Amino acid sequence: MTHEQNRKAAFDPGDYPALLEFLPAYLHQDFGEEYGSAEKAIAALVADASGDQIRNIRDEWHALRQALAGRPLHEMQRTLGVLGAAWQPQSEHELEAVDEILRRSEA
Repeated sequence: MTHEQNRKAAFDPGDYPALLEFLPAYLHQDFGEEYGSAEKAIAALVADASGDQIRNIRDEWHALRQALAGRPLHEMQRTLGVLGAAWQPQSEHELEAVDEILRRSEA
């Protein structure tokens, strides 16, 4: 198995059950029309979810970001698609905006 195949095999969507549940519900095909932006969709998710759900989402998002740290943006785009999200972030800045929304949800 090549290094690339091993890296891809290491990603298991089942390790991210909260993201699998919530990303498709909020970052679906029409999220832009419904929410206006990914940031507003994530803010709505935080507003709608329970404390435990938010904590699980935040923890899994952090783990995903750590797992893909330093990797090309297209890998995060692909991974988000595997997790059921239609959102395809176009920059690290967009991902950092989600990081910040989830970080603020800790309060």
